[in-house]
Amino acid sequence: MRIKEKTVGIFGLLSVLILVIALLIFGYLNSEFSFLNDFISKLGASGEPNALLFNLIGFITVGLLLFIFGLTYGKLQNDKLLSILLSLFGLGFAFTAIPIDMQISNTPVSKAHIVSICLGLAFWFFGLSRLGYNRHLKKKIRNRANFTAVILVLSIIGFVIGLWSMPITHRLIFGIVFGWTTLTSIELILKK
Repeated sequence: MRIKEKTVGIFGLLSVLILVIALLIFGYLNSEFSFLNDFISKLGASGEPNALLFNLIGFITVGLLLFIFGLTYGKLQNDKLLSILLSLFGLGFAFTAIPIDMQISNTPVSKAHIVSICLGLAFWFFGLSRLGYNRHLKKKIRNRANFTAVILVLSIIGFVIGLWSMPITHRLIFGIVFGWTTLTSIELILKK
């Protein structure tokens, strides 16, 4: 059965929309949350108001949608490895629902939370690399993947050399990942 581009795009765009809506709703409901200075993980952290709901919606639901998007996007590109890499990113994002302890970052659950998102991002980055160097794909797809990877690396370098804080880097990485997902999804939805 052939997967329709529009269906794949809808899964990707839904993941972005649900994440943004969850961030806005739960961010405003938590008077202790700063959109500028806090990590997004704080919304699902141990002891935070509405943490369970945020983890279910903002991490698990979004992660499962990203899993489906990654799996099907790789199939659209006839690339099993890409499918695996992008779907593993989705799973890593879903497992970020393991609530971090904002007070003691050295606990096993806090470490599991951090490892989940780091592994997920690594799989996503490898997926981008796979897209960027696959000569069988359209040049536009390859160029977007390569440009996105460069911007991702520059955002991390910006933090390392002290241009901005870790929470800002955190926002940049989320923006880059979900920006790529949004552009790719919209392109798939509008494809004729």
